[in-house]
Amino acid sequence: MGIFKNIFKRNKSIPEFDFIETYEHKDKYFSRIKKWNWINSEQISIFEKDEKGKIKMTTMEYWYQEMFLDADGQITIAEYLSVLVKQFQDSKMEIPTDLDKFMTKTIWSLKNDLKAIEFTDSKVQLKAEYKDPIEKP
Repeated sequence: MGIFKNIFKRNKSIPEFDFIETYEHKDKYFSRIKKWNWINSEQISIFEKDEKGKIKMTTMEYWYQEMFLDADGQITIAEYLSVLVKQFQDSKMEIPTDLDKFMTKTIWSLKNDLKAIEFTDSKVQLKAEYKDPIEKP
């Protein structure tokens, strides 16, 4: 019996995500609305012009970057939680019990603090200028 107990112990179940159920924007689609480019093989920057026409470049922490790159306008915030859960499972990592809160907080910050994504009520196609990295001249 001990072997089976250990197998089930390693097979972590998915936490109950109660927060996402009441999150008012859970059914919104989210999409990129900033130009971006790779700085190196692991990090991107987003670009925008300030009120004086100067280009401002912003780099992001890992999760902000991941969620920005995943913001393709094709899935809702609630559906995106399933994508993240699968990534944790595929990596054989324990799924954080507050993943839904962390995810929604990060997406909200991308929308309101960085103004790098937008919410819509239905699926959208990304504008060509936001879909791919900026081409080098």
